[in-house]
Amino acid sequence: MPAQPSRLNLATRIHQLMLRELGQGIEVEQMLAHDRYARDVLLVCEALRGSELADLAGAFRHASAQFMGQWIPPGHVQQATDWSGDTSGFGVTKPPPRDVEPTDPMPLRPERRRGWLPWRRG
Repeated sequence: MPAQPSRLNLATRIHQLMLRELGQGIEVEQMLAHDRYARDVLLVCEALRGSELADLAGAFRHASAQFMGQWIPPGHVQQATDWSGDTSGFGVTKPPPRDVEPTDPMPLRPERRRGWLPWRRG
């Protein structure tokens, strides 16, 4: 059984084919080091259906999954949600818990502010 091509081999082949097909190559080092760059390159490859680039995109994803030990779809990284307990998504809906009780009671009536308009003084 032939050995699976490495991510470097696949990225180099993608570079060569994109240079030939589109007149613009890719940065192979960027593709290997930065997931977002790789995602963008793979989306371009997949858009060229029926070409070898589309097949290489699938092979690169497969090789990346083996490299990382798991497959995570690009753009769908799990986020921590512990912050969502006190928010509706539109802002904080309940105040954070207080450890210390306030010592000064709230004044019953707020102090009247003087207006900045000349006819509202006093």
